[in-house]
Order: sequence, then structure tokens, then C-alpha cells
Amino acid sequence: MIRGLYTASNGMIAQQEKMDIISNNLANVNTTGFKKDGVIIESFDSVLTQKINDTSVPGNESIGKMTLGCKVGQVYTDNSQGGATPTNDPYNVAILGAGMLSIGVEDADGNLQTKYTRDGSFTVSTDGTLMTKEGNYVLGQNGKIVLPSGSDNVRISENGTIFYNDKEIDKLLLTDFENPESLRKIGDNLYKKTEETKESSFGGKIIQGYLESSNVNTVREMVDMISVMRTYEANQKVIQTQDETLKKAVNEVGRL
Repeated sequence: MIRGLYTASNGMIAQQEKMDIISNNLANVNTTGFKKDGVIIESFDSVLTQKINDTSVPGNESIGKMTLGCKVGQVYTDNSQGGATPTNDPYNVAILGAGMLSIGVEDADGNLQTKYTRDGSFTVSTDGTLMTKEGNYVLGQNGKIVLPSGSDNVRISENGTIFYNDKEIDKLLLTDFENPESLRKIGDNLYKKTEETKESSFGGKIIQGYLESSNVNTVREMVDMISVMRTYEANQKVIQTQDETLKKAVNEVGRL
């Protein structure tokens, strides 16, 4: 009976974690370049159950295998391509194919830490520095990208080279990864590398005047949300039934 309570409660915990992921996906349905997350639910490892302190049999008699339901085994990111939405803004870029833009984030000491994003909605500061909406620096081959004042005639080629009046200014620092699943989201639509991350040469294509939309399918996420809610409620009913049975066992069977 107690085992049934644990099994149902573990199922509820797993569904709650899945609901959090779905809610975050829906909240970012309009976030530029956002990649949705998914959940893999797996069963707990089976353990061998044995009788203990049973004097009727010599030694410990094996009863069989036992598991305590399911758990969240892995949270993964779906890196499939999002749609390209035209903006006609020369400082907006989208990536077609794999790869990411490099962004410089200042730490507490003022040093730039390289992070990565698919969000190409850039802007230009008063001194001509190309930046993200959050105030981070867009990195080029030479570090921060500084454009001439009044840079209205900016052109960005498919390989990320930035031209002003046909004069090359810099080139976007573009990176691809052999194992993009090793990257970790850190907020502000940014990713960071881990010890397992392996870089590779950029093989995608840059298109100017476009932004990559989120790859979240709203209808599918809503269907998944309904499924999660029903599964959660089913586990709730199991716990209520187990609790009522336990109550009878204590209050009625115990009196006999």
C-alpha cells in the first residue's frame, strides 16, 4: 500500500516537471530564435525485493523485482530550424542551418565572456557598437564590432562578413558544435559551453533583414499540456484510493 503511494507521487512529480517545461515553451513562443525543450520520462531502476526476518524459510527468500514508478530522465533541447521572418532591418540577421552567433557578456571584472545565441535582433549603440537588446556585445573576428557613424548602408553577407559602402568592416564570429546538446541555457536567450562541448566550423548561412522565429508549435504544446494534466489527475486519484484503503486497514481491520 505504501509502495503504491510512492509510485503515484513519483508520477505526479514527473508530470509537474514536464508541465514546467511546457509552460516555459509556451511563454517563449514569440521569442526570437528560441529552441523548445522536451522531457524524457523513464522508470526508476528495478531493485530485488527479499524477505527479511522471516523465520519460516532459511536465509532471505527472493520475492522479485520492484520499481517505484517513473522519473524525469533527461531534459533536452530541440534544435530544429525555426521559420525566417522578414523585418527589413539591416541589423537583424537569421541563421539558416546549424550554428550560433557569438555574444560577449561582461562579468563583474569587466571581462568579456563568450556566450552563444540564435537571436539576431541586434541594435547599434550611440558610439556605433553592435549590441543585443539586453546590452551585450556582438562579437566579430576582431572582438567588439564597431560601425562607422551613420552606418545606414550596412550589408551582411551569407558568411557573416559586414560591409559598409562595400568596405569590409569585420566578420561575425560564427560557431557550430559537434554536440549542440551539450550546451546549457543561461537566460536572455543565451547558451554557454560545458566541458563536453566540441566546436566545429560554421556551415550555416546568414540572411540579413530576417529573424528566426521560435520552433515552438503552440497547438502541440497545448495538447501535451492537457495530456499532462490528465495524467497528473489520474495519479491524484490513485493516491486518494490508496489513502482510503490505508485508512480502512488501520481503523477497521486493526480493530479485529
